[in-house]
Amino acid sequence: MPPVTPWLAIEHLDKPWIFWPLFLMVVLSSVVLRWGNVQQQWARAIVVGSLMALMLHYLLWRAIATLNLRTPLEAALSLLLLGIEGFMMAGYGLQLYLLLHIKNRRPEADAAALAVKSGHYQPWVDIFIPTYNEPLPILRRTIVGCQALDYPHKRIYVLDDTRRPALRELACELGCEYLSRADNRHAKAGNLNHALAQTQGELIAVFDADFVPTRNFLTRTVGFFQAPDIGLVQTYQSFYNPDPIARNLGLEEQLPQEVEIFSRHYQVLRDGIETALCYGSSFVVRRSALEAIGGFVTASLSEDYYTGIQLAANGYRLIYLNESLSAGLCAEDMAAHIRQRQRWARGTLQGFFIAANPLRVANLTWLQRLAHLEGMTQWFHSPLRLFLLLLPLMAAFWGIVPLETTLRQWLYYFVPYYWLLLSTFRWLNGQSRSAVVSDLYAVVQCVPLTLTVIQTLLRPFGHRFWVTPKGRDGDRYHFQWHLGAPLFVLFGLSVVAAVFNWQALHTKGLLLAWVWNLYNLLILALALYSLIERPRPDPYDWLNVQQTVELHLGWDQATALWGTTSRLSEEGALVHLHQPLPPSAIGVPLTCRLLEAGIDLRGQIVSMPHPTTLKIGFDPLSPAQYRQLITFLFCEPNRWQWQQTPGELQTLWLLLRTLVSPPLRRQRQHLHPAPQAQQHQGIAPVAIAKRNYGRNNH
Repeated sequence: MPPVTPWLAIEHLDKPWIFWPLFLMVVLSSVVLRWGNVQQQWARAIVVGSLMALMLHYLLWRAIATLNLRTPLEAALSLLLLGIEGFMMAGYGLQLYLLLHIKNRRPEADAAALAVKSGHYQPWVDIFIPTYNEPLPILRRTIVGCQALDYPHKRIYVLDDTRRPALRELACELGCEYLSRADNRHAKAGNLNHALAQTQGELIAVFDADFVPTRNFLTRTVGFFQAPDIGLVQTYQSFYNPDPIARNLGLEEQLPQEVEIFSRHYQVLRDGIETALCYGSSFVVRRSALEAIGGFVTASLSEDYYTGIQLAANGYRLIYLNESLSAGLCAEDMAAHIRQRQRWARGTLQGFFIAANPLRVANLTWLQRLAHLEGMTQWFHSPLRLFLLLLPLMAAFWGIVPLETTLRQWLYYFVPYYWLLLSTFRWLNGQSRSAVVSDLYAVVQCVPLTLTVIQTLLRPFGHRFWVTPKGRDGDRYHFQWHLGAPLFVLFGLSVVAAVFNWQALHTKGLLLAWVWNLYNLLILALALYSLIERPRPDPYDWLNVQQTVELHLGWDQATALWGTTSRLSEEGALVHLHQPLPPSAIGVPLTCRLLEAGIDLRGQIVSMPHPTTLKIGFDPLSPAQYRQLITFLFCEPNRWQWQQTPGELQTLWLLLRTLVSPPLRRQRQHLHPAPQAQQHQGIAPVAIAKRNYGRNNH
């Protein structure tokens, strides 16, 4: 080991003054986390300053005092590990710096919306809904949601890239415009450009086929365009179904959507220096700005991202409104989840090879270019995470020591920094994700994304655009073997390494590698669990909506039963009554009034999980009832509340509980209903009809 600089060689713990600076930074940051808010500049400054100081303290120690240069192989791996840490810390350091410059656009939106509400500024808005083979029920929901927008001057266009007669009929039935083209050249970007040439609105709003806006979407966004230099306004994206990892682990009620961190954190950082990203849906763009750059960029699979960059290069501002004004469907299983991220990785990395490369285009500041570079190189984290899975195996099987340190140095340099990093991670990102869950997502996708990164760098334009499938259902468990096979290999090798290395725990450097390997085993086990797809027999998504309901059963229409909904969907409701009903109520027809929404529906009781809990299936809805229900479920302002992730320790406990009691066991009762519910023969045809309806439309 190289000689240690004396002021870094903390080998004596009998000098309390040595620890006071670290102790004070940790305590001060802890007080801020407890009493401060991330929106407060002074609170962010204290936490960011403490993190930056401890990060530099740690990195300097790693570079000077821990390298193992005894052999060429050990030196190469030791330097590579240091380089990986430095690379990741550089990106995180930039994010910390950007945190000091975040903006709150809501007061600006409030002021701009006054002109829209008063009628002083209401330009025509063309609403584009690009679609490629999404199920018709999903498109119907989106069209109805767009028609419910509180804005007078709008035209809605369905852009059908599969040329379906049934979709043309649906557009005619609902009263919106239908556009199609002869081919699918340039995929989504080509579809949007074709519509751009066929329409005239001053502004264009784009919603993916599964995204439903709230009624105030245009009221909150259009006003920004009174400033002539505004080219595009991107809004927060919410999702009304759980992401597949949280769902498969049975933690969809505890863990926010995986992509929430992007809207809630990364976009806010970039907006502080006016380099927000356009991400394909729930945005408004100025037509003249688009026409000035030749339309949506077609050179990359990420047409949205690079269209935004071209707008910025042409002198237009891109801003981000951190308000949840729409919600859509995320990928519904792990295969679709991974393929979607592979498409994002390819599209982003293609930026290094196209004219819209943010490192080369005009009119960007050096800080904006640096922020884009950090975002583009985040895809390299997958191969780096794969290397960090392999490194403890090299230590176990080949005796390689990637870093040399003592317990006292480790306690002094490593523990304060990583403790503060873990404790502040959730606070800084708006409570959208914990660090351990972030690592779980990284491990699940590290192998396929590593292959994608390599393929894209070698052959940037070798894959076509792939649309994420939506509206799927399934009635059984299954395992994603093609994704799980490499993780099984890594898990098996890690188990062997843990056993093989047990006798060498006291060898210098190998204890740390053994503990590191145990952590990898935990994350790999959870990653494998997340690849067990849970059944999804219902094609509809049930939302957590509380409504007072008035029920009248068919056997006694004169008597009203009162209760509250806990879950609501287009096909039914889960109602908690104030008084119990007998099991014979199953199958009884009823009328249901949602009091606050003012919606009257008919249906029947399809099951009773408890004498005071009813699952109601609605009868087929009339067009007017459907519009009322969709508008109430998806379009009310402030409908989509931000879910907060648990703290690190609570998250760790939830994940450990998943290993001990996996979702397969916890969901057994849901798959095998109570006997009285099974005995009713009228339920099966309804459920089967619903499932077949979902299948026949995709």
